[in-house]
Amino acid sequence: MFAASIGKAQHHENLTLFPVLAQMDRDLPYILMADALASGTLIISEKGSGQVPVLLAKNSASEPVLILDGEQLVGARQNRMTNRSILLPAMSTMEIPVSCMEHGRWHFVSEEFAPAPQYAPAKVRRKPRETEVRAMRDAAARGLGERSSHRDLHLAQEAVWHEIGEMSSKLGGASDTGALDALYASHQDEMDRWLEAFSLLPLQVGLVAFMGNNPLGMDAVGSPGLFATLHRRILTGYVLDAMDGLEPDTRTGRPPHRHRARTDLALQFVEAVRQAPRTPSESVGLGEYRILHGTVLGSELVNEGHTVHLSAFPARDHWDQAEGMDPAQEASPIARPSQRRRRY
Repeated sequence: MFAASIGKAQHHENLTLFPVLAQMDRDLPYILMADALASGTLIISEKGSGQVPVLLAKNSASEPVLILDGEQLVGARQNRMTNRSILLPAMSTMEIPVSCMEHGRWHFVSEEFAPAPQYAPAKVRRKPRETEVRAMRDAAARGLGERSSHRDLHLAQEAVWHEIGEMSSKLGGASDTGALDALYASHQDEMDRWLEAFSLLPLQVGLVAFMGNNPLGMDAVGSPGLFATLHRRILTGYVLDAMDGLEPDTRTGRPPHRHRARTDLALQFVEAVRQAPRTPSESVGLGEYRILHGTVLGSELVNEGHTVHLSAFPARDHWDQAEGMDPAQEASPIARPSQRRRRY
């Protein structure tokens, strides 16, 4: 757990971000996945001739490597997304669960994977979380002591492809193979203009993102130093969500919302994350992996008593409304400025 507060809102178009600020600095002795891949101390490749929901990760560094859910890997037989946060032990090789982000390719373009400069959008990342919650409930129904497994995440694949397809249809720029990476590339100049509106603050360890009055999600890591490197990359996912949200909603007919989300709404979402039930799941690598459920869907990776990564997304039946949250909820005492400091 770490103490944190919500900073002043940053806004552009329909996207409002609330920085999550730590009360004190802290270093965590982990190498980020992109840095480890760049240095060659981490190699991620297909397992054998290739299996869609799993990759092989070899860490030859003397420190653990941190992989966050939502990171994109490009190359090998098809692009993938890491769909669970993992702390790879030093000097180890293990399988990691992933989702395919390129529906129309199954041939090698490289032997190993490289990191993409952006993250998956929240609407894609939440699909493995939905699958995880269902698997958790199924495990509970089987009997006391049963835990869900990362192997259940392959069941999210069709939903992931569906979300990528919908975004590609609305935004344009999809490749022949349906690669999410190509969608980012086709909107890079516009995305760069959005990113300039959201600056990194001292001691920032995360962010809470809103599109209009509706929460998109939250990400936080246990170290300002780690987050400083991740900040821009994590932002890209939420920016693509917001760009997608500016297009007319063909399902509901709702117009795009450009509201500046209020701080009390962010505090309510953060409080929902703080109070969400946490159920341990079968771990991959170091630490304990916990599934968040209830009014939010998410995950929390904790190692040696420290929060390593927390991500959370709204449960649609509770938060997904045309004008934000229910007015009765807006009167919650959580919203008072004096309550802005919380422990996560």
